[in-house]
Amino acid sequence: MASLLYLVYLQKFKTLKMKKLILLVVMGLLVTASGFAQKSNRTKAYLYLEKGQLDKAKEAIDEAVKNEKTKDDPKTWLFYGEIYYGISDSPLPAYKKLDTLAAQKALDALQKVKSLDQKGHMIKDANDYIQKLSPVFYKNANKAFKAKNYIGAMNNFGYAYKVGQIIGKTDTTAAFNAGISGLLGHDPKMAAGYLKKSIDDGYEDAKAYIYYSRSLKEMGDTTAAAAAITEGRKVHPEDLGLLLEQAQMYLEKGQSKELITSLKEAIAKEPNSPSNANLYFLIGKSYDDLHDTAQAEENYKKSLAINPNFFLSYYNIGAIYINKAAKLQKKANSLPLSAQKEYDSINKEANANLKIAIPWLEKAIKIKPDDKQTYNALKEAYTRLKMNDKLKELMNK
Repeated sequence: MASLLYLVYLQKFKTLKMKKLILLVVMGLLVTASGFAQKSNRTKAYLYLEKGQLDKAKEAIDEAVKNEKTKDDPKTWLFYGEIYYGISDSPLPAYKKLDTLAAQKALDALQKVKSLDQKGHMIKDANDYIQKLSPVFYKNANKAFKAKNYIGAMNNFGYAYKVGQIIGKTDTTAAFNAGISGLLGHDPKMAAGYLKKSIDDGYEDAKAYIYYSRSLKEMGDTTAAAAAITEGRKVHPEDLGLLLEQAQMYLEKGQSKELITSLKEAIAKEPNSPSNANLYFLIGKSYDDLHDTAQAEENYKKSLAINPNFFLSYYNIGAIYINKAAKLQKKANSLPLSAQKEYDSINKEANANLKIAIPWLEKAIKIKPDDKQTYNALKEAYTRLKMNDKLKELMNK
């Protein structure tokens, strides 16, 4: 009896043991299957990529990079970079829309390959794909720029510059374009950073200094802005654009003497340029500010020789003589009644200046008939000189 009970117990023990063994085996198989499933996702991603099925490839690789078994494997990130590069460069809108940041994500993934691949087996492949991303970033940047999405353009040109740094090439054009885009997008700080990089890296266009200076000026650093132009002129002494930018700074600061020197130098560089009419006018205005009316008038006349319809030059010459007449009249009016002879002499001189002013003002008002300042100056001159017919004609216009 006892032996029979023992046999029954032994049988139950064996059965339990077998069940545990089967359970352990099944659990092991499940764990192994899970690992294979994740590696299978990576393999499927690659196979879908080979077939050009980027939507399915993306879905599979997105799963693979989240799994503990495969997320630190450089091969996973290499496939991720290749797939996302394919999305970024796809001509098919359906694939392009899968991820609007595909190029940036591809670059990040490919850089991760380089950090994870301790043996260096995949670094060449990663670098090849990184290099392929440069034209993609340029394409995206140009598209954004045309759409006036200047910050988007700046970011993409910035990535193109970063690609150059990674592969050991200096893309000064990308840095310059990123700077211009940043300036147009009202991000002067980022613009200044990229433009400074383009200058430091040897970008040969003098405009880099001009836009770098403007970005510094927008940031409120006028001292650094002026220094950038000064440095630019040392590197590109013959560049007219830099010279005119410097002249503009002098104009804004009211540095008339420096402005005159700068403008004369600009005219000498291109003596036959039609734009010299503007430069001669500015020289005349600068001399006006320095109270050198003779030099002012001479340069206003030079501007008119180039552009006979330069309204401000006509008006300013007339204003020179109107102002002289006003000063003389004020002086005459301050004399005592006993100084009648001196009063008459000064008054006569004042009227003579008014007569000189009138033809210049008349030419000005022909160009701009509705200009109130010219109208009022002429009206006063006609009235003082008792030119009633002219006054009537003026008032009837």
